Amino acid sequence: MEKFPLILIFDMARFVVLFFLSNAIYTQDSLIVMSYNVLRFNRNSTHRVQYIKKVVDYIQPDIVVLQEIEDGAGLDKILEKAFNSDSSVYAAGNLVSSTWMKSVVVYRKSKVDISSHVFISTVLRDITGYTVSIKNAHSNVLPFTVFGAHLKASDGSSEADQRWEETKELYKYIAQKNSDYHYIFAGDFNIYGTDEKAYKLLTDSMTVDLEDVVGPWVRNESAHVSKFTQSTRTDNLGDGGATGGLDDRFDFILFSDHFTAKDPDLKYMEGSYKVIGNDGAHFNTSIIDGSNGSVPDSIAEAIHIASDHYPVIAKIIYTSKTSTSPVAHAGGDAVAAIGEKVFLDGTQSYDPNGSVVSYAWRQTSGPTVTINNIAATTADFVVPEVNRTSVFTFELTVTDNDGEQANDFVNISVPVTSGYTPYDIQLTTDKGVGEDCYPSDFEGQNLEVTGVVTAVRPDSDYPNFFIQDPFKDEWGGMFIFINKGYQAPSVGDQVKLKGDISEYYGLTEMKNISSTEVLSSGISIEPVTITASSLSGGCQIWAEKYEGMLVRLVNVIVAWKSSEYNQWGVSDWTGTAIIDDYMFDGDWPNPEKGIHFISITGVVHYSYGEYKLMPRNNADFNDPVNATGNEDPKRFNLITNYPNPFNPTTTIKFDLVDKELSPIQLNILDINGHLVASLVDGFPSKNKVIWNGKNHLGENVPAGIYFARLKSKSTILTNKMILLK
Repeated sequence: MEKFPLILIFDMARFVVLFFLSNAIYTQDSLIVMSYNVLRFNRNSTHRVQYIKKVVDYIQPDIVVLQEIEDGAGLDKILEKAFNSDSSVYAAGNLVSSTWMKSVVVYRKSKVDISSHVFISTVLRDITGYTVSIKNAHSNVLPFTVFGAHLKASDGSSEADQRWEETKELYKYIAQKNSDYHYIFAGDFNIYGTDEKAYKLLTDSMTVDLEDVVGPWVRNESAHVSKFTQSTRTDNLGDGGATGGLDDRFDFILFSDHFTAKDPDLKYMEGSYKVIGNDGAHFNTSIIDGSNGSVPDSIAEAIHIASDHYPVIAKIIYTSKTSTSPVAHAGGDAVAAIGEKVFLDGTQSYDPNGSVVSYAWRQTSGPTVTINNIAATTADFVVPEVNRTSVFTFELTVTDNDGEQANDFVNISVPVTSGYTPYDIQLTTDKGVGEDCYPSDFEGQNLEVTGVVTAVRPDSDYPNFFIQDPFKDEWGGMFIFINKGYQAPSVGDQVKLKGDISEYYGLTEMKNISSTEVLSSGISIEPVTITASSLSGGCQIWAEKYEGMLVRLVNVIVAWKSSEYNQWGVSDWTGTAIIDDYMFDGDWPNPEKGIHFISITGVVHYSYGEYKLMPRNNADFNDPVNATGNEDPKRFNLITNYPNPFNPTTTIKFDLVDKELSPIQLNILDINGHLVASLVDGFPSKNKVIWNGKNHLGENVPAGIYFARLKSKSTILTNKMILLK
């Protein structure tokens, strides 16, 4: 047997010791990278930010590439309300100032730092780049750059050429870098196929090739649905989002080949690329059509409302400085019921070179609960009463015997789909943006709602109807949209309905009714007495609280005659309201101007930016009589303007009997009720005035809908005007 020299034995032993030491010193950790188009997000995107927060809380990303941030105020709002509403966890890179629909990186401050940025000009929007350094990474882990882009939208050769021109600017920039330049390119690329020049340039011809870890796809083919990222919707939610359903792959996270082949210390985690919410079962449909097999229904709903794009994630693995850090495991996500005792399990947490000496549980989102045994390996809480589907998120922090810490998160989803009334669905203080009009917080959810039928449309194919909470005087009604083949209940029936809550151009409704149960019959709903001004001024909270409800106007006079749409207007001492025949069963009356009604009853509907009172039959009108006695019809002459629509000026005419006895105010308001200009304040010498389409600063106002609002001691009159440009 050959003998080894003693010194060689010692050297081999030293090598073995060093080998095991090196493996004890270095281990690997991971980061979650997310790309998300948040759909023209700006300072007014108040309604959607709560849903973006739900998505962020669910994914817990470390590096986020956002697209379609409109301005600095929008970035501040999404950072404050979606990423940092509970604590200051995230920061954002510098925002480019030269383009609209901007891309920016948001990052978890405890995991990474941004050391520099670059904005690459293109023929359309800048491509933004942020150089990232990972905290607690081994010295072998190089900084890398995260680029974000929103390339030219729309199908067609000219649009594809423009995307190619944009990506060439990135190519030129990368060509100046050396061969070990690590980078990720993420965003909404709007690419329609793998044959596009832009896609080929990115994945085949870059100086440092980019890798698409998802691989080939063909748009609008069901076999490739798991790779698609747009659209989350089939209904128009009024925010400018696309409604085509899931049929395109627009959103990408691409990696320079270091992440997939060359660098053992910084690489893409195989199999981690995921389109959040895409369960492969929603080809050409909305993400909320039926159940979702990949995320809780509440998260599917949040993705649906937050944007028309699905978020995309991927993980990268890096070598960390030390393996002395513990590893936290908070257990797997779970679904629970109200009243259930839920256990939070941290028993799989461990320390590779010592022991975990303490555990700390805390709640980071969801309705507040009391956590029992917050310092134990296993904690618990009891699910409280909640009136809507909720997600409770908990963080586990473990500390080892060296004082080092690690954390992990777990989500507990509590689906609530029954026990609702129209009041629960309607009540909100958020006006929304765009075509929203106080949208329901439950939009996108499939729920069970109980109410009393107040009106049924006399249409055998589409017997749409209204239901109401009989115990509420405000926010208590809701419109039910019906498809063909449905047998509608009768007025006075108390029904339990199951369907989808939706917003249709500002109208909250239930559609896609899957079950109807009549609980009782013969229930009478007393109308709520309101004034005409309660239904004027477009989308306003004073009118929205009556949407879907049975109401009554008293002592009103016909102010204008029936139009081609079978509508006519009535006035009382407060203002005007529209009377509409949509729900009427019988011969629709067509009264002359000046006719007086003691009362008119009907349900309140919202369409085309206006509220309408919809009588159900002739019994909702009292017998009309000519106005006499205390009701002087002349005091109800309407304010009018001509031309309408107009550009650039319009003449506003008014005729009030008491204008010489009381001062009047004639103001111009925008569609949100904000004062634009004051035209009269006092005693006018004429009964008309010209508005030149300027605000109180003398600036031209944009095209849109405006209101001339006339106030006197006894009269408030409003007239809708349309300014064209």
